[in-house]
Amino acid sequence: MTIKTNLTNDFSTKDLNPKVYIVILNYRRTPDTIECIESLLEINYSNYQVLVIDNSEIESPFQNLLDWASLKKIEFDQTDEKRLNLIENQKQIVFIKSEKNKGFASGNNIGLRAILDAQKGDSYIWLLNNDTIVDKDSLKEQILYLMQNQHSKIGILGSKLIYYFKRDSLQAVGGRFNKKFFISEHIGEGESTIKSKSKFEKIDYVIGASMFVTYKFLKEVGTLNEDFFLYYEELDWAYRAQEKGWFLDWCPDSLVFHKEGASIGSSYDSKKKSFFSEVQIFKSRKIFVKKYYRLKLRFYISSLLLILNRVRKGKFKLGVELLKITFNK
Repeated sequence: MTIKTNLTNDFSTKDLNPKVYIVILNYRRTPDTIECIESLLEINYSNYQVLVIDNSEIESPFQNLLDWASLKKIEFDQTDEKRLNLIENQKQIVFIKSEKNKGFASGNNIGLRAILDAQKGDSYIWLLNNDTIVDKDSLKEQILYLMQNQHSKIGILGSKLIYYFKRDSLQAVGGRFNKKFFISEHIGEGESTIKSKSKFEKIDYVIGASMFVTYKFLKEVGTLNEDFFLYYEELDWAYRAQEKGWFLDWCPDSLVFHKEGASIGSSYDSKKKSFFSEVQIFKSRKIFVKKYYRLKLRFYISSLLLILNRVRKGKFKLGVELLKITFNK
């Protein structure tokens, strides 16, 4: 599959006007979410609507978002997941309170289902982590990239993810799936942001911090799999996409700066991962492997090696919990 990487002005500005729904999931980290929204309000594109779903178990983060928007005199709608109707909610920002925190996939799906219900067949959807900020041209470049590569049937498009606190260093351009240990790995981590796209290997999946899709893709492939509370949902989406003939890609001119796991301690660096994050990775990993590869001897051996590596680092309590996850039915 040949993909253009040198985007020229083949399309005029008037062609770049489809509706874009930007879905952001907030979990307690209201300051991060506000900074993300503020960066979106500065982008060089106007036809978009931001759906902010608050997944916090407590009310204060949601109220803080409303207070911020009111103070800034930003026009917004507020609702809850049961009353969310995008035909009625026309403001550029819609704050939505989830009924219960059922995980990353479930929270994002509140927005995705509302978009499907709105039946905006020519629209685009951008799932964006709340601990990111975006470059002014990040959205426009993704639309242009898909327009210029319509023949390629790109299902999920990623951005160039750059470390928020180290702007000359990549977090990732995508991910690969290690079938030996059944673990996901970042492609491009720590490399220069100016490295040419042609120098990177093909990605197996798009990193969940920034996933751009069309309405057609969403309707055909479906929403995120809520069997995954956290992690592996983007890999599952990628597998389901490819089963239906869609391809995965990333846009080198769409720049997204990522704080990486600020709300749950889920940094890609294993030394910084929280207990909660480690447990969720193992739970989701098992669900994913069972679905696509089955739980055979290689799964259990690889799991034991991963657990031993954590025990070697002194994480004994975590090791016991991961053993339970691995061997309990």
